[in-house]
Amino acid sequence: MDLLKLLNVEVSTASKTAERVADAPAIITVITAEEIARWGYRSVAEALQHVVGFYLIDDHVLPNAGVRGVAGGLGAESGSIKVMIDGASVAFRSTSGNWLGVELIPMGSVRQIEVIRGPASALYGADAFLGVVNIITLPPDELPLIAARGQLGAVGEHFGGQFDVVSGKRWGNLDLLLGAAGELQDRSGLRMPDSSPAPTLPAYAERDRPAQNLERKSLVLQSRLGYRTSDWQLVLQGFASGIERGGDFAPWAQLSNGVDGQGRAVGTVINLGQYRITANGSLSLTPELALAAQATYFRGGVLPADRIETQTDLYWVRRRLGYQGVEATLEGRWLPLPNFNLIVGAETVVDRETLPVGERINKDTGERTGDPAPKSTATLSNLGAFVSANWKAWELLKLTAGVRFDQHSSYGSQLNGRLGATSQWTEFFTTKLLYGSAFKAPSPYLLYASPLAPGDVIGDRNLKPQHVDTLEFQGLFELGPWLNVSSGLAYSMIRDKAEFAPQGLNLTARNVAEQSSLSWETRADVRHGSSLSGYASFEWLFSRRTLGQEGYAARLLGEENVAYPNWIGRAGVTVGIPGLETVPLDVGSQAMLVGPSAPADASIVENGGRYELPSYLLLSASLSTRALFLIPGHETRFAVRAKNLLGETGPIPGFSGFDYPLAPREVFLELEHTY
Repeated sequence: MDLLKLLNVEVSTASKTAERVADAPAIITVITAEEIARWGYRSVAEALQHVVGFYLIDDHVLPNAGVRGVAGGLGAESGSIKVMIDGASVAFRSTSGNWLGVELIPMGSVRQIEVIRGPASALYGADAFLGVVNIITLPPDELPLIAARGQLGAVGEHFGGQFDVVSGKRWGNLDLLLGAAGELQDRSGLRMPDSSPAPTLPAYAERDRPAQNLERKSLVLQSRLGYRTSDWQLVLQGFASGIERGGDFAPWAQLSNGVDGQGRAVGTVINLGQYRITANGSLSLTPELALAAQATYFRGGVLPADRIETQTDLYWVRRRLGYQGVEATLEGRWLPLPNFNLIVGAETVVDRETLPVGERINKDTGERTGDPAPKSTATLSNLGAFVSANWKAWELLKLTAGVRFDQHSSYGSQLNGRLGATSQWTEFFTTKLLYGSAFKAPSPYLLYASPLAPGDVIGDRNLKPQHVDTLEFQGLFELGPWLNVSSGLAYSMIRDKAEFAPQGLNLTARNVAEQSSLSWETRADVRHGSSLSGYASFEWLFSRRTLGQEGYAARLLGEENVAYPNWIGRAGVTVGIPGLETVPLDVGSQAMLVGPSAPADASIVENGGRYELPSYLLLSASLSTRALFLIPGHETRFAVRAKNLLGETGPIPGFSGFDYPLAPREVFLELEHTY
């Protein structure tokens, strides 16, 4: 993207209408394809890690995103945000979680990632709770014939690699996009942090030994076929993805992989898959009136290699869970005046869940022990309707209002709304004052979880939805093409916070708390042509909670926030090395300084009191070519990149009585070519 495009990036997620970032009625960050290439982001998770207001906990299975002081909790899998690709949800329905790694989407097909901090249920319904991440794919006029990126290098003590390839073509009104991405990586050798108060270890495992299986395999396949005219369009998209993870830091038992006392190969392997087929259509009836429709069929669940190790020497557990269903949306968009638009819509979701159970498999014979648990299913459905209006009252003021009503088969009716005022006081200064409410539906995992072993999770079918009300203010300074600054405050009140909490021997799903959070978020971006680009951001958080409990556990846990740092500072810079005209080179670095935090509730209870996880610094560096055309008209990029350059080990908060180590140092060579 050229500089002019970068300075005039349009977004659509905030109001479902194309508009400048400064005009959008939301606190929004845009990550462009140019930034993805510059910083070498290999996944959406890596990009979100550098967005102010977000904090990701990597349990070495799936990244778990928290927002503005609210951590996801055990099994949340970034479920407190709604993640979409071109407006269609990508949730793994059994957990309501989101896969944010390589398995989500080939990054070469991404035009931009629009990240909203704050509630958005008034537009997007359940699970647009603390934010929305909408991944916008390349439009037909930007499709490459082929764009490929490959990486190979050292991951801690092992070698690993990744590929990302996208191919597209446009023939008149018809366009086709195909993509694939995958990774093979091994983080084995990491050690459980000494701060962990009560890990669950099988008899053959030793706490002080390194993890023996943290192998990571990810794969995603993408397709898109579109037919577009000036008045209507029809687009079909498909995604199939899967993960396989070595589970030495899984919640059921830790450091379980290896050989037990009887010489048997043992260990947890987590193997999941899902696919989605989405149809998008739009029709312009008149210059003022348009219709849009979207329908998705989704299916997912456990794959054959899945194997769960518990503390027993007698058997391992084969999980049975899955889901399939449909989601459909119909919208009408009316623009009677250039400064006013109205959007009305209806949405329905039907999700048939195969409820989670475990089969015990004898370690000696490989046969199932005991009677198989009967297959049980539950059908969850929701019907929602919304209306949203945007009115530019005059040159200095844009007003936004919206309301949505949802009726769910399990937890009844929900009403959410939003209000916003965006004021452009001068050419350089804009303010936003916003209010929004949202709800998060209890996931099937929270509702129906069945323990696979003593100490495991137990669901609660009577859970209530979580609710949040948020008031936000932001000021934006656009000081020409070289400097942009934003700073703002956000206050959120969460009610009926639902998560797995310690209760006796097990972790039981409960509506455990009310939580209030005040956050201050500031970011500055600087750019000088193509030779200098940089940013710096800082966020500070003050959060308190009320657990609604009495007695020893309540006194032990207290009112202070857990599993989220009190502050985070980030910075990054890329600089072109002067004097290199034949092979232009950029040198870059990113740093993330994370403040101290308290561990999760389960660790506090197991420890018999609170303790502090120290601050840590993540540093990355890169050396890459720029504007290198080995084949005329087709850019080739070589890069050497290092992640976690200092080899920081953590700890970071875990949710099952132990803390996680950070991902190991990575040094790799990257080759990217666009033809």
